[in-house]
Amino acid sequence: MQEHYMLRRAIDKGVSRERLARAFNVNLSTINRRINLLHGICPKAVGLLQDHQFTPDVTRLLRKMKSARQIEAVELMIAANTITAAHADALLKATPPEQRSDVQPPRPEEPKGDPLEQIVRLEKEMNQVQVKYKDAEENYGSELLNLVVAKGYLARLVANPAVKSYIGRHAPEILEHFDLVVNTVSMEEALQQQAAEAGNGGRDAGASLAAYIAETMGDGDDGAATDPETVGDLSGDTAVADPVGGERDAQPEGVAPDHGTVPAQVAE
Repeated sequence: MQEHYMLRRAIDKGVSRERLARAFNVNLSTINRRINLLHGICPKAVGLLQDHQFTPDVTRLLRKMKSARQIEAVELMIAANTITAAHADALLKATPPEQRSDVQPPRPEEPKGDPLEQIVRLEKEMNQVQVKYKDAEENYGSELLNLVVAKGYLARLVANPAVKSYIGRHAPEILEHFDLVVNTVSMEEALQQQAAEAGNGGRDAGASLAAYIAETMGDGDDGAATDPETVGDLSGDTAVADPVGGERDAQPEGVAPDHGTVPAQVAE
């Protein structure tokens, strides 16, 4: 600090900086740093540093803080008896951006385009969202009913040992999806479990599942397989829908049907 005041008095008396550098046998940049030692430091922080020794790097770091933070940082360094550049740098890094003089606050972005046009576009998007929401709200009940009916139909199919055995032999991956749908509380849970376990193979099996359901519940001329009421109790002694299509005659419980090669496979 005293060296700074001495250099300032010499400059004020007309001594050139080059002559001071030669006299002290240092570079001109070093003389400039010592002359500008207290530049940008608030008077109260200078008063606190008056009787202490420190390097020019300390004030260089303090210069990046605002006045209130400079005073606080100097007081902390004096209390710790470590007025060093490392301590000042740590305090600078802990300084909030609003208390630093070297950090410029972010400028608010100027709105791009015409504000009125943006409002009109936003209103259109909001209207589209509302239309989609109303459409989903109107169709939710019917879609949920269809899912419940489909789940009940699959449950009755899987509950029949003959049908389950036939599907298990010819399309085991579809049977796994049938069991997943039947044993799942919600469709969301089914999709999550399918995505976790199946991966790419699950997507192929899902396509096969959709094709099998379309074939089983397909739009035949008689429409017997599409109506759950015509399926009857698959586990009892009532009319049974043929998995291949059409309707079979009533069969005693536990007796395999007789209509071609499929019953022979089911009997196995």
